[in-house]
Amino acid sequence: MSARRHGTDPDELVRVESWRRQGMSEEDVAGRLHVSPATLRRWRKGNPDLDRALRADRELTDSQVESALLKKALGYESLERKVETNAKGERKEVETIKQVGPDMSAISLWLKKRRPERWGDEVPNGPRPENNLLDLLEGDLDTDAIPELQSQTENRADLVAESGAV
Repeated sequence: MSARRHGTDPDELVRVESWRRQGMSEEDVAGRLHVSPATLRRWRKGNPDLDRALRADRELTDSQVESALLKKALGYESLERKVETNAKGERKEVETIKQVGPDMSAISLWLKKRRPERWGDEVPNGPRPENNLLDLLEGDLDTDAIPELQSQTENRADLVAESGAV
């Protein structure tokens, strides 16, 4: 990043954000850009895009991914907007609320990682846990019960609080 660009090149901004998400310090980023940390701080003050890229970090990204996984595991509503044209050529915007059901892969991943002693594939040097998802999936799984389980879990704030997703 040369001095004349002052942190405005879109490609460099993407790299800076990526470096920060990988855990690189601001000093390391400055070194990668071949400038001093003081120069990087000066550029940052005058450039909101560079400031945003430098604030990117792994914890924020992890929290966003965790929240997205929880949302996908529980299911959610999505607002879809589209413009329709009738026979007279009149245009109107139509909004539709779509129901997206719980995703079994997301549920499985969540349970295996959050409660491996109960839902993991196997306990080291021991039998599979009693609630093992593989055993449940190999048997007859009542998928009609998923919406009921979803509504029960939506009311359990302690599950969300435990995950760190807020």
